[in-house]
Amino acid sequence: MENELREALLEAAMAYGKAMNLAISGVSRRIKNNPHFFGGVADPTKSFTARTFDEVMLWFADNWPEGTERPFGLMKWINATGYKREVAA
Repeated sequence: MENELREALLEAAMAYGKAMNLAISGVSRRIKNNPHFFGGVADPTKSFTARTFDEVMLWFADNWPEGTERPFGLMKWINATGYKREVAA
């Protein structure tokens, strides 16, 4: 299960980076203020919590660039959680 979550995070990070013309370190910095975050996620000897997974996926859902396709893992998370983007009044 952890590997599936790891793949979903990395897939979303790479797709976001491509859409925003950012290196993976830039994506890491935007989300976690740590340029090495996704490097740690990619390392199978390191672990992360389900809470971290949800926080990062929520960030992607809230900040995904308009007009670009969301990756499957993010769409799966959105569907599983019933995520609805809140619109400021």
